[in-house]
Amino acid sequence: MWLCYARRAIFVAALAMVLGCASDKHENPQSPFTVSNPLPPLPAGPQPALPPLPAGPQPAGVRTTAYLADEVPAPSQLPALTPQAPNRQGPVVPPVVPPATQPAAPPAGPADPEYRVPRPARSAVEELPVPSDETATPVAVPVLPGAITLSEALAETLQSDPKLRAAVETIRQAEGDLRTSSLPPNPTVQINGDFLPVRPFTPTRPGGPPELDVIGSYPIDWYVFGKRAAAMTNAQIGVDVSNADYCDQVRQRLANTASAFYDVLEARAMLQLAQEDLANLKRVEQITIKGVKFGGSGTIEAERIRLSVLAAQNDVCTRATTLTTAKAQFRAAIGRPGRMSATDVMGSLEVGKPAGAPARGSLPLADAVALAERNRPDIISLRRQVAKARSGIEVEQTKARAQLTPALGYQYQWQEANGDPDAASYTAQLAVTVPLFDRNQGNIAKAQSTLTQSCYNLQAQLVQTEADVEQAVGEFADAEETATRIGPEQLAAARSVRDRTVEAYGLGGKTLLDVLDAERAYRDTHRTYILAQSAYWHALHRLNAAVGQQVLQ
Repeated sequence: MWLCYARRAIFVAALAMVLGCASDKHENPQSPFTVSNPLPPLPAGPQPALPPLPAGPQPAGVRTTAYLADEVPAPSQLPALTPQAPNRQGPVVPPVVPPATQPAAPPAGPADPEYRVPRPARSAVEELPVPSDETATPVAVPVLPGAITLSEALAETLQSDPKLRAAVETIRQAEGDLRTSSLPPNPTVQINGDFLPVRPFTPTRPGGPPELDVIGSYPIDWYVFGKRAAAMTNAQIGVDVSNADYCDQVRQRLANTASAFYDVLEARAMLQLAQEDLANLKRVEQITIKGVKFGGSGTIEAERIRLSVLAAQNDVCTRATTLTTAKAQFRAAIGRPGRMSATDVMGSLEVGKPAGAPARGSLPLADAVALAERNRPDIISLRRQVAKARSGIEVEQTKARAQLTPALGYQYQWQEANGDPDAASYTAQLAVTVPLFDRNQGNIAKAQSTLTQSCYNLQAQLVQTEADVEQAVGEFADAEETATRIGPEQLAAARSVRDRTVEAYGLGGKTLLDVLDAERAYRDTHRTYILAQSAYWHALHRLNAAVGQQVLQ
């Protein structure tokens, strides 16, 4: 840095001597400092032509010539730009013209190393590095290999979600209860040995006689009073309830998967918008810093744009974290373990042709509620729970009836020791319980209370379903209206305003505040556009889930 200052001081001194000698030459033609050939010839080959300066006063600090020879880019490095008036970045580099049509080389002048114009005083901003043009290009968020579509995600949810598998086991448990209730009771076999001798029986010392009893009993009250039939009916309704609960679990999990899918798409679009915003602000920062170097902008503008760039960088980090979180939630929604390959989605938030029911009147609320009451699995489950509770009362009433257990037995007596022949006989029994005190009054009252509770639960869910459907219909109507109102045309207009404002800022026609305001307007419009598209798809799937069937696609 000290060497640079020393060189600058030498240049200033040399320039002062040259200017002083030139003024003496006019007064003394024989001055030894007369320059006979002040400008050496230019090197051979085509030379780029400098553009003419616009008429009128120039902005303060704008250089009309190149500073040093090493600052002039080689012809092969010059971009093919259309000649235009100088902007805040300094003189516009003209296009490279082929040698056949190359204009005549201008007179040698300030580009010659012997005639270097001193730089303006350095500012604090000039010490900062100028952002390169590469940083002004937004990078699209990559889609990982193996990304899945929405239909694939829904299919994987049905196959792999542990919660759905757990719900399937509930059905199997209910089927086990049905199997148990359908089994008839087991018979009972009783074998008795009576009058077994401790000492030998003799005619003088008789005893016994020893006796063997084999008695088999089998209850028949389950058939006579319909206890088994009532239990089977109740268990069958329980299987239906479990099936409805499983279907409701599927409805919720698929809706959750669809929501998580579009959350990933929304987070990715937001990250792309944040990266685009950062790239545009860096481009404006590049223009501002160069403008400060040339004296066309103040250091406060450079600091202001630096703060905006810092805020944009923080926004990019936040959006990247949001995308990572959304992917993790999506992976959990489809039931894919985290140790497997990374999960990503493939799709678009763009809303094409309206999916149907764009206005509030096209899908009447009464029709939507009627569809929900007929098709929603949770409503079906609650209705079946009411039927199960009613069946449970019948089950408890049958249990209050008597138990009938007939028995049939075989008896054999050994009487020879007493001087009598052995004898075999049969026996028949019937055991009947007398429901005199316990007639299952408590369980019957409990079953009646369960029925009342089930009816209230159904009524409450119907009210909640009507509210859910009304909310879903309203949200979808609003989302579709917003998605239709804020379309690609508004987004393109906001982008055009931003780009033209940045271009005018580079030419000195707009201020930095105008640029930041245009960038903010574009960012807000684009963000609103993304949120509107995402809200549309979220509302569509919420409406399908609220109704219980796919009424919109």
